[in-house]
Formats: sequence, structure tokens, C-alpha cells
Amino acid sequence: MALRSKHYAKELMTIHPRTLHPDDLVMDNIKIFEEHKINHVPVVNQDGIIEGLLARRDFESYANITKIIQANTSDPVCVRDVMSTSIFIYSSNIQIVDAAQAMVDNDIHAILIADEKKHLLGIVTSTDLLRHMADRDRYSRFT
Repeated sequence: MALRSKHYAKELMTIHPRTLHPDDLVMDNIKIFEEHKINHVPVVNQDGIIEGLLARRDFESYANITKIIQANTSDPVCVRDVMSTSIFIYSSNIQIVDAAQAMVDNDIHAILIADEKKHLLGIVTSTDLLRHMADRDRYSRFT
């Protein structure tokens, strides 16, 4: 039951995902994960170029919670202060099996899909991969 057929990230990525800007205030976006039922938010600049990724766990880390609590109104915490910049960006033509392997190898749960200039095209998460596997396996039993 290997994922060796030629399927590509562009087939299952979320196109035009919710994004944040590096200068957005954390407190203004604290509920983004619950409101939209997501775990990862790409961070892009005004030109749509990827600068980082904000994960739910970034909000939940002790260091970042401390930063947010200690911030005052004159020095608020911005998304750039808590986002991850160690991100994995791939072409939309990456095969799904390679996307899954990248997640396993790097212990991550999301990859960003971009064009050659790093403009965000979409996001593929481990949930997307699991959903793809479940659907594929469900329907392949009947063929």
C-alpha cells in the first residue's frame, strides 16, 4: 500500500490559505486557529512572499506565552516575534509521497507551496496527507 502513484501536492494543497503579515499583532490574531479550525498559518509580506509559518504550537510555547503576557501596549508582540522561519517550501509539482517524506524526515506537519519567486500558492499539512490516504484507500477497495 505504498504511495507510488504520481500524485502531486497541487492536487491536495489548500489554495489561498488564510495568511498573516509579519507585523500583525499576535493579540489581534490569538483566536485564528480556533475560528478557522486550522493549525498552521503562512506568514507573507505585502508582496505575497513567504517569510515564515505560524503554527498553533508557536502560540502555545512557554517562551512565546511569556512574551505575549509581558508585552505592554507600547511594545506589542508581532507575528514576526513568534513565527518559525525554518520553513520548508516546495514547488506545486512535488509528489505527494515526497511531501510526506519531507514531513517525516524533518518532524514537521506542514509544507508551503510556492512559485519560483517564493510567492505563496498553498499549504499542504499532515491532515491533508491523511485525508488523501483515507480517501484513496476507501475507494481503491472497490476497484
